[in-house]
Amino acid sequence: MLTPTVRKGASLLLYPVLLGGALLLWSSLWLGVGWDADMSMQLVYWLFLAVLVVLERLLPFEPAWNRNDGQLRNDIVLSILTIALNSLATIVCLGAIAWAITRIEPLVSLQVWPAHWPLYVQIVPGIVLWDLGNHLAHRWAHKVPLLWRFHSVHHSAPRLSVINAGRFHPIDIVKSVVIGSPIPILLGVPAEIAEWYAALYLFGGILTHANIDLRCTFFSRFINTPDLHRWHHSPHREETDTNYGEVTVAWDRLFGSYVFHARGARRNLGLGYTVPVSRHLLEAFWQPLTPAGHRAGPENRIVSLPEGVTAISDVELADLLSAAPPAHGPERAAGPVHGIHAKP
Repeated sequence: MLTPTVRKGASLLLYPVLLGGALLLWSSLWLGVGWDADMSMQLVYWLFLAVLVVLERLLPFEPAWNRNDGQLRNDIVLSILTIALNSLATIVCLGAIAWAITRIEPLVSLQVWPAHWPLYVQIVPGIVLWDLGNHLAHRWAHKVPLLWRFHSVHHSAPRLSVINAGRFHPIDIVKSVVIGSPIPILLGVPAEIAEWYAALYLFGGILTHANIDLRCTFFSRFINTPDLHRWHHSPHREETDTNYGEVTVAWDRLFGSYVFHARGARRNLGLGYTVPVSRHLLEAFWQPLTPAGHRAGPENRIVSLPEGVTAISDVELADLLSAAPPAHGPERAAGPVHGIHAKP
C-alpha cells in the first residue's frame, strides 16, 4: 500500500515519465537501433500497455473502476478489431491519397508544406496540423447524428481503463482514418512527422483512458491528458462535447471547445439512459447500422451511473435499471447533437 506522500509524488511525476519514456524507447529503437518505426511502435505499445495495467492496480484514479463492469470481453474484442481495422484503413487511405496526388494535377499544387526546413522546426506545427483532421473527425462524431450512433459505442463504457481505450465501433474507426488523414498528406507533411504524430496518438491515447492517478495540470494546457479526457466521457452533454483533440488542444482552444477543471473529473460515466447501447456485443455492433439505431431494452442496455456511484458493483443492477433516468437524460436525448435515433 502506497503512503500518501509517495502516492502524491508518483501522481505528479508519472505522466511525463510514462509518456516521455514510451516516446524515448520507441525513438531509440527507430532512430538509434535502426528498427522499423511502425514495428518498434507496436512493440513499445504492448510493453506500455502491460506497465499501465499494473499501475492501474497500484495507483488507481478510481478504485471502483478496477471492478468488473460486465464489458471486459466486449472491450477486448472491439480493441482487437480497432487495431486491425485502423492499420488496414490507414494503408488503403494513404495509398488512395498518394495515387490521387500523382494523377490529379490540382492536388499537386496543394503540396505547400515547407519540407526543406529542418525537421525539428517542422515537428510541432506538423503534429498540430495532423491533429486537425482527427479533431474534426471527433467533433463531427459528436455533432452529426449518423456518426454519433457509432461513436456512442465508445462513450457507453461506464468506466475508463487502458483495456477500453480501443473500444470503438468499426465504422467509427474507418471514419476517423478517412477524415483524419487527407489534410496533412495533401499539404505535403513529411512521413517522419506522421510517425511522431502516430506515436503521440498511440501512447498518449492509451494514457488518456488509464485508470491511474495522474496529475496533468501543466500538460493539460497543451496536449490531451487523462484529466481532460475524463471530462470528455462525462454523462452530461455540456461536458462531453468538449476536448475533441486527440493529441493537442490547439484546435479546441481555437474553436472554443477546450474545457479543463482543476478540481478533478467526474467518476460516474456512461450514456446508458440517453443512448440505449446494448451490453451484448453483436447487438451493439449491428443496431447502429439499422434505421432505428441503438434500441436495447432496459434489461440489456449499458446503464448510466447515478451521481456518486462509481461502479455497477456499488449498486444492485436491477434497482439501477428500474430507477428513473437522471435529470439530464431527457434533455440530452432531445438535443440536436446527441439525437438517439432509437426507441428507448
